[in-house]
Amino acid sequence: MTGFYGSLRWQGWVEEVRACRLDEAINFFAPPWTKEGKDPEAVSRRPVPMSLIGVTHDGQRDK
Repeated sequence: MTGFYGSLRWQGWVEEVRACRLDEAINFFAPPWTKEGKDPEAVSRRPVPMSLIGVTHDGQRDK
């Protein structure tokens, strides 16, 4: 798991994830599949409802 998700981790990620409720996830802006989103330390991150994460994923799948 560490190898697969390693590029998506940032300093303090454990604390940020622990602070999320069970129905929340961390949203990255810019998304990690973009050039601007490659560095998780440099992007905006915030907890959002899981239902919004699916919307982002669905939009990426259509490309």
